[in-house]
Amino acid sequence: MKNFLIFLAGFVSGIICLFLVSLAVAYGSNDDPQGIPGLTIFEQPADVIPSDSFEVLQVVSGGNALANAGEKFYGNEYLYNGMVVLFLANENTHYYDDQIISVPRGKSVRQIGTYQYETKLGYKTVPAVAIFDN
Repeated sequence: MKNFLIFLAGFVSGIICLFLVSLAVAYGSNDDPQGIPGLTIFEQPADVIPSDSFEVLQVVSGGNALANAGEKFYGNEYLYNGMVVLFLANENTHYYDDQIISVPRGKSVRQIGTYQYETKLGYKTVPAVAIFDN
């Protein structure tokens, strides 16, 4: 009976120790405030992205959108083959594939962080952006 109690105490303490270690690892790996793997947010907004139109390529985790910056090439027509950026979704914003995101007059797109994701060819890092008043 004594051997069984020693075994049971060791088994229970092992489970508790495993739980605490996994909790510490999970807490330590969540370094982004949004809970999005690969996202790093700056303390202050950075550079302005020189485009006023973006085309959503793909909606990724959390409803966030990878989008190509547009360049005017004829009148009001855009060619969407510029820089790839990540627009962060919120409770008022919902993105979908092939959506055109137009930046209103008096506003600009600024980099607020970086987003790293895996592609077939390796990892890619793009600017995370948001729309701000000028």
